[in-house]
Amino acid sequence: MTERTRADKIAWRRFQTEAMLTFGRLHQQILLRTAERLEGAGLGGLTPARANALIVLFNARGPIQAQAVATELGVSDVTASRLLRKMEEDGWVERTPDPNDGRALLVQPTPRARAEFSRLVRVSNAVLDDLFSGFSEPELRAFVDRVADVQTSLSTRRV
Repeated sequence: MTERTRADKIAWRRFQTEAMLTFGRLHQQILLRTAERLEGAGLGGLTPARANALIVLFNARGPIQAQAVATELGVSDVTASRLLRKMEEDGWVERTPDPNDGRALLVQPTPRARAEFSRLVRVSNAVLDDLFSGFSEPELRAFVDRVADVQTSLSTRRV
């Protein structure tokens, strides 16, 4: 192996590391921007995680199992359960036993959450505009496809 090849490999690893760190910083910026937008819209009682959970529930168009919320959010069942329990305590969601599965709970937005739906959509749209304003539709579709490839790679390679 030549020095140039070794140097190229080191440079590539540094670039990969920076890309990974960039994704982490991007995630933090999205959370911050979402929190700012929620606060600005008078929805300060919603965190970005709660807003995302409500979006999942509104997209479902009916009660869904808490486990489905966890899957959509990409979090563990325990994390989703804690989030949804707190949201129930604060009046954002209702949790009821699933009549088809005694071990599961069904979750749906409360009337309070439904009353805030239009403001939540405005916040969501503003964040999406902030995120993707520089992309054409084909560019964004290609980007999302590549990110999905990374997710697949991570989910199929276990340590």
